[in-house]
Amino acid sequence: MRYLIKLSYNGIHYHGWQKQPNNITIEEEIENKISIILKENINIIGASRTDSGVHANRMYAHFDYNKYINKKLFLYKINLLISKYIYIKDIRLIKNNIHARYDALYRVYKYIISYKKKPFYNNLYWYWYKNKKININLMNRAINIIINSNKFDLFTIKKNEKLNYICNIYFANWSYKNNYIIFNIKSNRFLRKMIRIIISVCIDIGIKKKTLDELINEIKNNNIKYNINVPPYGLYLNKIEYNNNIYL
Repeated sequence: MRYLIKLSYNGIHYHGWQKQPNNITIEEEIENKISIILKENINIIGASRTDSGVHANRMYAHFDYNKYINKKLFLYKINLLISKYIYIKDIRLIKNNIHARYDALYRVYKYIISYKKKPFYNNLYWYWYKNKKININLMNRAINIIINSNKFDLFTIKKNEKLNYICNIYFANWSYKNNYIIFNIKSNRFLRKMIRIIISVCIDIGIKKKTLDELINEIKNNNIKYNINVPPYGLYLNKIEYNNNIYL
């Protein structure tokens, strides 16, 4: 039987989702705790691979287990045992051919920048301490140029001629509300570091370190430049959706 779990996490204390030697990751933490509860070695497969320090409001992962799981009891035990920075929201049986990653219809990421410093919410957004205000209108024009270019291979750190760089971006926009600048982007898939590189380029435009014409020329010449190192802790995997027919 195949089970799908829905979860959220604060990623600031973890080295990303995917297991790696000598580092604590979300995937490893969840696998270990599920294995303890079910008394069997469990391997989970996540719907996405968030980087070190990145958060998730809605994440999914599947695993195989050949016995019936009591949902209420499982959720009680797992959330009692697991780190306080991870919350398992739900568990459901799905069809055996469903894959948490490959059957996801789309993913939505959100990035939060704040003009106001709030010490109790540290590492949940990027505090913009600089004197320069960010021009939202210019950044929305920049993101439209980036999406329409369809050259997403320019906005990733992992370059390989054999890789597929095609991404179907359904929407991407910047907005401002209550001292927060918020970036939302929805796509069927994202490349490594793609979102944070796009944000950095947009901010360069928004603080007028780069012009829109310069951005157009950089894309034309296949040579994107950006000046700002965007921290991971303002980034959230906000939503993942599946067809309803995946469930049993």
